[in-house]
Amino acid sequence: MSILLYNGRVFNTEHTYILINGNRIEKIGNGTLPDATRSYDLNGAEIYPGFCDSHTHLSNIALMHGTLDLTNMSRKEVIQAVQKECLRKKQVIGRGWDESFWENKEYLRSEEIDDICPDSEVFLVREDGHLAVVNSLTRRKYGLGNEDGILLENEVWKMSNMLGAFKNLDFDFAQKYALSRGVTCVHDFGDMNAISSYFNMHRNGKLKIRIYASFYIEDFPKIKSTGLYSGFGDSFLKIGALKLFSDGSIGAKTAATEYRDGFMTKPLISSKKLRALVKDANSSGIRVFTHAIGDFAIETVINAYKDTQRNRIEHFELAREEFLNNDNFSVSVQPNFLKWAKRGGLYHRMLGDFWLENNNPFKKIKERGIEMLFGSDCMPLNPLFGIKMATESEFLQQRLNLEEAIDAYTMGSYYMSSHLGNLNAGNIADLVVVKDEKILLTMVDGKIEHINLKTGENNL
Repeated sequence: MSILLYNGRVFNTEHTYILINGNRIEKIGNGTLPDATRSYDLNGAEIYPGFCDSHTHLSNIALMHGTLDLTNMSRKEVIQAVQKECLRKKQVIGRGWDESFWENKEYLRSEEIDDICPDSEVFLVREDGHLAVVNSLTRRKYGLGNEDGILLENEVWKMSNMLGAFKNLDFDFAQKYALSRGVTCVHDFGDMNAISSYFNMHRNGKLKIRIYASFYIEDFPKIKSTGLYSGFGDSFLKIGALKLFSDGSIGAKTAATEYRDGFMTKPLISSKKLRALVKDANSSGIRVFTHAIGDFAIETVINAYKDTQRNRIEHFELAREEFLNNDNFSVSVQPNFLKWAKRGGLYHRMLGDFWLENNNPFKKIKERGIEMLFGSDCMPLNPLFGIKMATESEFLQQRLNLEEAIDAYTMGSYYMSSHLGNLNAGNIADLVVVKDEKILLTMVDGKIEHINLKTGENNL
């Protein structure tokens, strides 16, 4: 079957139509339209390569289905939503609250939940996933959290496991959610249950997006012992990298840096220990992607990566000038994090004036020739939001033009196939149609997997 998308604008060209035959782009052009089985009038919409979210967690999106989504809620709205949920459930799991946009910028406390949920287990994860709050009943029952019910880093993971938060997740919901945002490819971070789910979906013909499936240190021995390596698989599903952590988040005050008030957080791991893990993984053909947000953590990772290739730094937010003189690693950065990087915002309040203008220096990273991919970390999973943040930043060292931002949000597809990531004739047809900041159509492997397009001759 052939599909013609016409009366549009093909990204980075002067062409107005694109013809897809099977799973390949047959032709892009202007003028007389070629024949096709189905055709769609785009009314001037943009045609971009499919977005590749190069740092995401489909498990978190799947968790949204059947649990409490607290994203963009005020403090009062969060409390009301939790109270309503406690009236009908004995276990309430929620995610997405963010105090940094509230008038009262204190973390949620257990005392705010105790009276409204005296008989239910309550576990509410902050948007960044590095901090959570539980009510007193849950804290006493499981022995995690401080007197205010606050959990940090590993305690969040432990509580998630104790409550079975990530069991029986709906990954079909997650991939449909991604497709509705124009995402055709993800670099995912999950446990073996998630990876097993992806392989089962793929085997049964139900996988609709491309997944570079990375894993944590707990599953490293299993992956290594089977002889699996980074890149093993096909253009829809590949084994990814070993994900390591050198620090936490700025919002939880666990990112390794010096804060405005003088508080100092050290890296979670030494360069020596990290280097040993990197050497072990690389010798087995497994790449390493290390989470590093604070400048102390980034320095630790750079030192550990010396004399290695094809490893990556995740986030790379507080990147000092000297860090940009390296070319032996790539970075996955999150432009949507700029929502916290405005004057008077979270980063400014916690880190001070210097880092206000120097956090997330996307322009400098690109100019220095470091491979830079865009991802969302699910905060939110929405490439158009991230692109808007990167192209409209008030600070020159952060700001990219539209072409640069879209390139950063599509080139991660190269991890899956050299025939992905751009709209050249002969390449695999993964693309997205965008108009007025809305996703009108998402195509993967020549198949329309999401459509919100009401014009054309032969719509689905």
